[in-house]
Amino acid sequence: MILPICSVNLTSSAIAMRGPASFALALLTVVSAFAGCLQSSEIAASDPPPLPDVEPEPEPEPEPEPLDPSLDHDGDGFTTGWEQNNSWNPEDALSAPPCNRFRELCLRGVNETVWATSHNSHASLDRNHNIISSSQRTNITAQMNGGVRVINLDVHEYNNQTMLCHGGYDYIAHPCFLSGNWPLEDAFVEIVSFLENNSFAVLIITLESYVTAQDIANASDATHLTSYFHAQELGATWPSLASLIESGERVILFSQDRPEIDIPWYHYDGDYMAKTHWGYNDTAYFNCDLTRGNTSSPLRWLDHYITDPISSESTSNITNQVPVIVERADECTEKWGQIPNFIAVDYWGQGDIVLAVDALNGLS
Repeated sequence: MILPICSVNLTSSAIAMRGPASFALALLTVVSAFAGCLQSSEIAASDPPPLPDVEPEPEPEPEPEPLDPSLDHDGDGFTTGWEQNNSWNPEDALSAPPCNRFRELCLRGVNETVWATSHNSHASLDRNHNIISSSQRTNITAQMNGGVRVINLDVHEYNNQTMLCHGGYDYIAHPCFLSGNWPLEDAFVEIVSFLENNSFAVLIITLESYVTAQDIANASDATHLTSYFHAQELGATWPSLASLIESGERVILFSQDRPEIDIPWYHYDGDYMAKTHWGYNDTAYFNCDLTRGNTSSPLRWLDHYITDPISSESTSNITNQVPVIVERADECTEKWGQIPNFIAVDYWGQGDIVLAVDALNGLS
């Protein structure tokens, strides 16, 4: 370390003094000055104070990889692209509304679901059907609003129109004359209105048809119902409710007659499902025997009502109780090795077919 040169100025009084005293004073002055110089040089020569630590700039977060729109990232059954288009969070399974009232049903196939079904849905007291021919009290809209998701219709030609009425042709007069009647198109209008107001509802229509498939197609075209129909290839895996909703094909139609022309969405139920007997005169005769249809198919239809001598609200109040429905459905499931998909009841408002179906779907 190099020390700076220090200059020492002696005062004039110190210089003027002579003798030992003057020498001692001069020496003391020099020593004091030199000591101060050393102290100053040490301060000057010391290291500068350290600079404060500076935090490094954080690395920028990497941009997240875009989600594949074709995948279902949150496991709710809907593709990411479709959820984004509908302003739902594709990474939150609770962001999209439920399917047929329950999110759990979104992932289930048609054949993995139990459906509340109204038998002769059109034949209701509030649609001018008489007490003998009625199977329901409320109209189709009320049934759907209440949780019924399978609509069963008897279709006839009457006065050169495609009409809904109850009965076959083994009566003394036309069933539409005897039972009351109304146009098929009116029923389709109700169904379309419900679909427009319930965008996450999936419906099934089943027909006991005495008209041509073309007559049905004409009515569905006229009411814009055709655009909702799903065409299911025989033997193909049934889609989930979520995929039907996403595709917009939220209605499946079955008919008891084989179509005379090729219409992809017109499914002959004898190929696609197996059914139990349709008429009982007492609950003691309820059974699980499959007497109609294709027993190798993945769908099962369970008729669950008393029709002898006629349907009534009093008998339906017995048959439609939750324990009665669940017990029979469980019995048939054990016998068939698969669930009954469609449980058809009269007077759906008696008892609680909807609650029973919820229980059978494991959702109560």
